[in-house]
Amino acid sequence: MNTRAKDLHKARQSEWERRERQRRMLVIGAWVAAGVLFVGMIVYLVWKQAQPIPRTGEDVPILSSDHIPIGQPHAPYNSNPPTSGPHYEQAAEVGFYDQAPPDEQLVHNLEHGHVIIWYNCGELTESPCSRLKSQIREVMASAGNSLITGTPKLVAVPRTEMETQVALTTWGRLDKFGAFDRQRILNFIKIFRDKAPENNAP
Repeated sequence: MNTRAKDLHKARQSEWERRERQRRMLVIGAWVAAGVLFVGMIVYLVWKQAQPIPRTGEDVPILSSDHIPIGQPHAPYNSNPPTSGPHYEQAAEVGFYDQAPPDEQLVHNLEHGHVIIWYNCGELTESPCSRLKSQIREVMASAGNSLITGTPKLVAVPRTEMETQVALTTWGRLDKFGAFDRQRILNFIKIFRDKAPENNAP
């Protein structure tokens, strides 16, 4: 091999080695970037999980939890919707309602640690009301079950006699707000479901 051919071979070898180094650096850079992104995601998720969930709503003084016969008069509840007080012996079935059971039945659900979602379509036309109902059904499905009983412990009922579009209740707790707020409802359920005197009941 003459000198020119050797020089050309060396030049080609050198160029190949340079390109190979560049390729290796690109691969290493990509892996480093992916690792940094992965670690960053883990740190963010841990940080997010550690953040306290906002406690929305207000505490309502607990009333007597006596059982009363169906139809028996009683002292008025101290909130609208109610959060405690006299109630019937039979709780309502969990689920979504287009027509509400009596307050006295729903208060028994609260005593079991249920969360009740009250919705008001009074000032809505048919389409927005239907959308609100669908949103509530979806959030109920997303909320999962009670960690104590493995049952949903969620009820949704209409209530036109309240001034807001949505209200949430558990035993001694009430949160009202003007429009559907998915995360607010999920947070309320996570914090307050099962917080009641008879939370072992389904």
